[in-house]
Amino acid sequence: MDFIIRGHVPYRDSKLTRILQPALGGNANTAIICNITLAQVHADETKSSLQFASRALRVTNCAEINEILTDAALLKRQRKEIEELR
Repeated sequence: MDFIIRGHVPYRDSKLTRILQPALGGNANTAIICNITLAQVHADETKSSLQFASRALRVTNCAEINEILTDAALLKRQRKEIEELR
């Protein structure tokens, strides 16, 4: 199956996906490890895991450091910006 991704990533509907949803997009770096087996009895689950990993691989995140400034640090930054603008 080929999926065209334009804003929505078609993850499989699972509890794990819902738990990981905040980490699968937005301001986070994410690593996903999928375990598979060659055992024939688990072929369907292995295929499903590989399809999930394939779709998750297409997700790109732009993580940024969240910065919490004190009032003094914010004031210092604004003064510096004002000086640069002059």
